[in-house]
Amino acid sequence: MFSMKTLKSYRNKQGRILLTSISVILICMFTTGAVFDTSRKKVTLVQIDAFANAETVSTISTRKETVGEFLQENGVVVDEYDQVNMQDGDPIYDEAKIIVREGTVFELVADGKIEIVATTQNTVAKALEEIGIVLGPNDLVEPAGTTAVTEDMTVTVSRVEITEERVETPVPFETVEQQDATLYVGTNKLLTEGADGVRETVYKVTKKDGVEIGREVVSEAVIKEPVNAVKGIGTKPIPKPAENKAEQAVPASSQAKDKNFSYSRKLTVTATAYDTSPGENGGHAKTAYGLTPQYGVVAVDPNVIPLGTKLYIESSDGGKSWTYGYCIAGDTGGAIKGNKVDLCYNTRKECINFGRRSATVYVLD
Repeated sequence: MFSMKTLKSYRNKQGRILLTSISVILICMFTTGAVFDTSRKKVTLVQIDAFANAETVSTISTRKETVGEFLQENGVVVDEYDQVNMQDGDPIYDEAKIIVREGTVFELVADGKIEIVATTQNTVAKALEEIGIVLGPNDLVEPAGTTAVTEDMTVTVSRVEITEERVETPVPFETVEQQDATLYVGTNKLLTEGADGVRETVYKVTKKDGVEIGREVVSEAVIKEPVNAVKGIGTKPIPKPAENKAEQAVPASSQAKDKNFSYSRKLTVTATAYDTSPGENGGHAKTAYGLTPQYGVVAVDPNVIPLGTKLYIESSDGGKSWTYGYCIAGDTGGAIKGNKVDLCYNTRKECINFGRRSATVYVLD
């Protein structure tokens, strides 16, 4: 039998062994537990499928070191068009939050380009915003922004620009007639030059992708009034010719060399010739001044030389080349404008020989 002393000694020894064992176990547990705790991280995994309107949130403990390893460990397959908020090689840390968004692709036609784009958004409007397409206030999107995104759909963005365009067009002037007592009856003269006015039209112009598709008049106004031309109409009576006035007033050409006369004006003109044949005058019709066409009756521009004026005409070299002599402004002609005269000869041959020449006209007193 054990003595009390022996029993007490035995118990103390057993206690020490137990205490040592417990200490060893605790040390081992602490050591291995510490390693275990520091290598395991708590990660929140969020999986979003906007197209299915689904979202899954999981809290997962892991010993994996990188995001890629973690996703592989948990069977998460990231497709080409999916989005992850972290890279595969990023380290895993405690309380990390990994977000995986389901993606899809569609065809985008915009700004002159056709391309395949990816999105994780479930409506056209959100998808365009995610891609970075900025819409103007008038731009058109087909299909509409609220349309659900589906794989391989086509979204067209048309740029619509509305601008204001101002266009100026001329307002034609009118010609008004005014009686003028200084001009002979049957003659006229431009007294005031006309000037066109300006009309401004404001358009609202609509362009789609740079091509005009609409034009609307917003306003229209004359911003500069036209200035009418004023034409003087002669009212001064033409003096009545005396009986046989042409014969009395026009000496024969043989007298032309005698230049003992006084004159009020001297003009340098271009002279042509016409004859009294039916082709020119329809027989012996009267002239604008009431004379019978014959040598000595000259067609003039009444605005330069009034009808009835007595004249003396010779070559511009002082009569050395030729002389027509004394004559009268007795007719007009459509081609006789300005400093031009048309001399009457009795035969066509004389007119052809004369042709076109420079002449000096003396307006006699």
